Amino acid sequence: MTSIDTRRANLAIAVIVIGGVALLLVTRAQGFPSDVGTFMAWAEKLAAVGPARFYEPGYFSDYPPAFLYVLWLLGALFDGDVLRFAVKAISIPADIGIVLLVVPLVRRYAGQAAAILAAGLWMLQPAPIFAGPYWGQVDAVGTVPFLAALLAAGARRWWLAGLLAGLAAMTKPQFGLVVAVVVVAGIVELIRSRDWGPVLRSTGAALATMVALALPFGMTPGAFIGLVRSASETYPYSSLYAFNGWSIALDFWKDDAAWVVPGGILLAIGLVASVVPLWWRRDTAALLAVGAATVMAFYFLPTRAHERYLFPAFAVLLPFAVARARMLVPYCILAGGFFVTLYFAFTRYPQNDLAAPAWLDATVFGRWGQIGIAGVMLVTAALICWRLARGEARLEPTLHLDAVPVIPTIGVVPTRWALSAGLGIGGPALRRDLVLALAVAIAVLGTRSFRLDWPRDMYFDEVYHARTAFELLAQREPYEWTHPHLAKEVMALGILAFGDDRVVGSESAPANVTAFTVANDGTRAYAHDGQVELASRDGKRSTIGLFDGVPRAVAIDGDRVFVVTDVQLMI
Repeated sequence: MTSIDTRRANLAIAVIVIGGVALLLVTRAQGFPSDVGTFMAWAEKLAAVGPARFYEPGYFSDYPPAFLYVLWLLGALFDGDVLRFAVKAISIPADIGIVLLVVPLVRRYAGQAAAILAAGLWMLQPAPIFAGPYWGQVDAVGTVPFLAALLAAGARRWWLAGLLAGLAAMTKPQFGLVVAVVVVAGIVELIRSRDWGPVLRSTGAALATMVALALPFGMTPGAFIGLVRSASETYPYSSLYAFNGWSIALDFWKDDAAWVVPGGILLAIGLVASVVPLWWRRDTAALLAVGAATVMAFYFLPTRAHERYLFPAFAVLLPFAVARARMLVPYCILAGGFFVTLYFAFTRYPQNDLAAPAWLDATVFGRWGQIGIAGVMLVTAALICWRLARGEARLEPTLHLDAVPVIPTIGVVPTRWALSAGLGIGGPALRRDLVLALAVAIAVLGTRSFRLDWPRDMYFDEVYHARTAFELLAQREPYEWTHPHLAKEVMALGILAFGDDRVVGSESAPANVTAFTVANDGTRAYAHDGQVELASRDGKRSTIGLFDGVPRAVAIDGDRVFVVTDVQLMI
């Protein structure tokens, strides 16, 4: 391996690490409360009653069993805020898995520089970051088996392709599109080569995987079909913030009773047209192109499409974007537009803690702006499909990046001593290095995170350090200044990144309030007009106590309320 190859390998690792850190940082955000809360409730129920009693009559769950196994594990291991963090972080290992699938493929065909670009495009792309750890959704989890199934079929490992396709279908129903791609490819092999093996192995493995995943949950084939039908009928509207043709023609969230059948016909036509190229080619590039086309058809053609249905297309199209010069710009435009649509959808729900600026709602997110975004998305997707059909569905590079220097080198100054070869810096990570790093990480996690929440109160220096960190954030004069502030400033950064100290709601105070306090359980006390008004965390209000004079201070201690006026103290 040359020094340039070594630097590029290290750069690829650095990109993945930086992207992983960025994903972890946004995981602390509130996310979409109903989605995250639903996943947490499912995890806790699975931990409490197991899979056999999960799909009880009257209990809402519109997910097949595959993803529920992950939630079952999380529910058994964690609870409370730790469970919430784990649920929101589920997509991070999936994002890394997508990179680990794409990078070797790209490196084999287009070189190391293109592989680095692929890692950077995915790990630092705003849409996966926003949809995953920020929002709290798990589209990346289903994208991993979706992409892996296409790669396995391209490698002629039909049983593995069927297994992974069945796993994708049992993660979320829309990922079942890959089952159709793999099975159609096997059928074409049968017709053209008289080989029964591909279709039998892929179909058999897919069915066996789906049955094996469903059995512990007591889910029959009929129940699975009923779940998919119920999920499709839950929101009978034109478009659920999917920026497709229906959002232009009908707007979002409009009744689609008159249009669901035409939308279904368009989808059927689009899916058939998407798999037609398999008649001529069934190599890895062709399968990736067909998989991307089916995802785009599922997003742009039917009614009732959700805002995130386009997610898998960006992982499947990633090898073309970094290898083919005519695919990179359309890919970036579509990916940027997708992020804008996700931001738009997220900010439409009042329960979320993120709101679009008023000027953005009045311009880009106005009705004509929505039509413009949808038009750009449609045209760009059509251009990508056209270019793939006209010769760009190949992995041989036309975007040559290896000729570009990666990092300029600086002459090494000779030293009197050097590390041994086993401890030297540089070169790709060996299996031994990865095992040692994993062992160190597990040891650090086990020793540093055990009872991390204890003690619950401040002792000794913690009284001053944590307090000073809060005072620095509040731009107050620190009470304690004898110790240098660097450690306290680092604590302040930790509070900003991980502290649950953000404003998540507001309420109007009664008129003439002169004293106010908040208890640890969220109860608010307003002193005004000779009385104390209490507001509980759930919004219920009550009035207690009567007093004379103007209240100067009010405090809550357990079930007692203290009020101080100019002349008296009342409890």
